[in-house]
Amino acid sequence: MANLHSFPASQKLKSRKVISKLFESGKQVKAYPIRAVYSITEFDPNYHTAHVQMGISVPKRLFKSAVDRNRIKRQVKEAYRMYHTELRDLAEEQNIYLAMMVIYVDRKEPDFNHLNKKVKNLVEQFYNLLQTYKS
Repeated sequence: MANLHSFPASQKLKSRKVISKLFESGKQVKAYPIRAVYSITEFDPNYHTAHVQMGISVPKRLFKSAVDRNRIKRQVKEAYRMYHTELRDLAEEQNIYLAMMVIYVDRKEPDFNHLNKKVKNLVEQFYNLLQTYKS
């Protein structure tokens, strides 16, 4: 049985084409210190590997040390992993593809509890967006 709160490779946003399209024509949602650029389209099984895909970015301009950037990415991924199941289920039910790039924009390192609340808020915003989405 698969773990309910897992974050498999198929849900990681890796496609350069999709990422560049996100930054060219995607929309934004904010829950400071996190900004998410996203796009919602119809799910195409020939093109998409999962209904919801997420990438995480921590700018080198804000955190010079790779250790710090990777730590923040791990914290964001862990917080997202705990709340994404309802979002994924809704996207599968409505046959929607959601691609999102989460960007950490604060200059100071986050407290995990604060970051956890913000990621939960962000997932709730996406859930509401998917509920109101009409193709």
